[in-house]
Amino acid sequence: MMRFHSISMAAFASAKLHLCLLVMLVLTISTSVTAAGECSNNFCDTTLDRFGDMMLRYKLNESDDTITMEVTYDGDAWVGLAFSDANESMAGSIAVIASSVASPQKYRLIDSTLPVESAFELMPPEEQTLVDASCELIDGQTVMKFTTQLLADETPFAISLGENHLLWAYGRDPTIGYHSNRSPFTLNLAKAAVVETNNNVDPIGTDIPTASPNDGALKVGDDVCITGYIMDSYCIDLGHFLDNTAIVTLRQPEEHSFHCLLDVPVCYNSGFNVLGEKDPQTGLHCLGYRIDDKEAVLAAGRAKGSNVKSDTHYACDTCSGGASAEVAGYRATVKGTIKELGDGTKSVTGQPLLTNIEMLDKSVVCDNPAPQTVCLSMDDVEQAPAQVPVSDSEPELEPVEETDESEQTPCSLDFCVPLNDAYFLAYTVNGDDTITMELTYDGNGWVGIAFSKDGLMAGSDAVIGSTETGIPQKYRLLAPSIVVKSAVQLMPPEEQTLTDATVEFIDGQTVMKFTKKMKEPNHIEIGLGNNIMLGAYGIIPTISYHTGKMEFYLNLSSGAAEEKATPFMSAWLAHGIIAFIAWGVMVPTAVQSAIMRSLFKGPMWFKLHQNINATAMALTVAVFAIGVAVTSKEGAVHFVNSHERMGLAMFLLVIIQVVDGAIRPPTPAPGSEDEKTLSRKTWEIGHRIGGVALLACGFWQMDSGIKLYAMKFNGVGSSQEKGVIIGYWVWIGFVVAMLVIGSVYFKFLRSKTKVEDKSGDGGEEGPADVEEDA
Repeated sequence: MMRFHSISMAAFASAKLHLCLLVMLVLTISTSVTAAGECSNNFCDTTLDRFGDMMLRYKLNESDDTITMEVTYDGDAWVGLAFSDANESMAGSIAVIASSVASPQKYRLIDSTLPVESAFELMPPEEQTLVDASCELIDGQTVMKFTTQLLADETPFAISLGENHLLWAYGRDPTIGYHSNRSPFTLNLAKAAVVETNNNVDPIGTDIPTASPNDGALKVGDDVCITGYIMDSYCIDLGHFLDNTAIVTLRQPEEHSFHCLLDVPVCYNSGFNVLGEKDPQTGLHCLGYRIDDKEAVLAAGRAKGSNVKSDTHYACDTCSGGASAEVAGYRATVKGTIKELGDGTKSVTGQPLLTNIEMLDKSVVCDNPAPQTVCLSMDDVEQAPAQVPVSDSEPELEPVEETDESEQTPCSLDFCVPLNDAYFLAYTVNGDDTITMELTYDGNGWVGIAFSKDGLMAGSDAVIGSTETGIPQKYRLLAPSIVVKSAVQLMPPEEQTLTDATVEFIDGQTVMKFTKKMKEPNHIEIGLGNNIMLGAYGIIPTISYHTGKMEFYLNLSSGAAEEKATPFMSAWLAHGIIAFIAWGVMVPTAVQSAIMRSLFKGPMWFKLHQNINATAMALTVAVFAIGVAVTSKEGAVHFVNSHERMGLAMFLLVIIQVVDGAIRPPTPAPGSEDEKTLSRKTWEIGHRIGGVALLACGFWQMDSGIKLYAMKFNGVGSSQEKGVIIGYWVWIGFVVAMLVIGSVYFKFLRSKTKVEDKSGDGGEEGPADVEEDA
């Protein structure tokens, strides 16, 4: 960090770094803001971000053709506002940036590049025309305020009484760094100007204009022009992006990757839509209009999108743009003629369909923008998955509470494993070295199960099926990708050895059943012990990116022979109990003995510490040996999951910690006035840190072991598993509390003892003097 030598240098350097944040605005959200109310007499305000952290207030000053703007951020951080062109480009934009330690100044953005010095330049003094500019921290909020000229001729990005394109950003704190949030938005000042000159105009004038296909405002044959984000029907119906399930589709279409939109067949084959602007009441974009020309959208979008890998989104394989092209948020101006009005529902199919499509750049302004159609609420969005086509024969499900648990359908095969609330596995190990499996999904979708060596998708063998494919088939998984052809490869005909393979849609459920050989050439072997498996399913029959997935460990011992199940189960139970004794009881006790050393006379505390730790190490060796031996008997691969790898790491670190304790540097002799050596002080710090780290790892390791045990023996989600986990963490909470309380209390006690010793005659050695003898 630079040390600022003066207030002016601080302001300049801070503002330079602010620009670093604004030049990262290539991947952005687009928000439409229009002037509301009487913005010439009073301040109009709007929320810029969906969290409500960033607010903009503005007021038109008719007397001198200026606009006063006030940006408020809920926190102590830097803020920035830039004036751009219709392309919402950073290059050439004029930015005003400030923080509580830097006054607002104007900068010209040059390019989205680093280092910072190459991204912007401070505008010369004659162009620093801001008036009444300030930035203060008021009641926990950063407030930047300034007045600037309307229709200024110093830049093509002047503020006018029409539509203006702006960019905003803010950081995490006053220390300038990478932005926490950022977005472009449009500000239409025309409404405010009309209000000043025409009292007959509705002073609100800012609601999103809407028209129902059935209210007569739209009719077949009307020419329509609309600028908005292009979105596929599949992701709208899904409710979230196919390649990012955390993002609500209609809330942040600017984050929708070109890859998902233009590369994935299930997306582009579902049809395209041009969305309306965001409804300020819900924060969701309106549905807009359907587009009947898929090829026109694909051609225009692929020419726009980048085919270079991005740090934030998948690369668009079919796009032709370079590294500087867009990777997400395809926004365009669409012209067309209404072909049909839609079915009138609050869904994609209820929106007007456009034909005679022209795909234009988003900078093209519509002379007569089309009205929006339907704007959904979050309740509508949360119901969106129900719009995905399902079988007409799917019956209405009975309420869960009306079905008694004893009346539920019994397991169809020997063993059943609930993978989640909607996905169920049943299996039987047959006597001819084959296994019969049945997967049931609550809905009409595709289902799959894979056999893995390491828990990773790549290289695994999978069986996938749906009512659309007809029969289950074997696939080799290649790599995680939302493009099916890049993710899976159909095995050749000679390797399609499944028997009795079927997939049906029965009573609202997709049921796939097959029998597979457990040992096949060039396949991952299915053993009678522990097997690593992957489950996945999609919410439609077309095989596509999964909606749900899981990794689990299936122990087939109990399915092959009952007598084999008890030894393995008992062995793993012993593994867990011994681990708990070692790391849940003995190691914390050893640590506590060191903390409470003041209670013991002489080296007694050290003997306890040493002997308890030695016992814990012996138990750790036993735990490790049991784990390795049983894993070998089960025929499974060693150290393939996080629990096993952590166990190996802890085993090695425990040995190092014990050896380190045995060869510790000596302390000064009792009664000696010599100080501890540097090596001794360094050793004490390292030994304590190592001990605390190992104890924390042990706590995590035991928790993961409980969950693994439940997975191995089909107890996932059971009351027994939940009870054990709750009881375990209650105990660990008690142990940690005792360690913390003991540490604080005895540190205070030792400090008090030393003070008393210094105030006495100093002729007698107290506990505080001998407790370090070790």
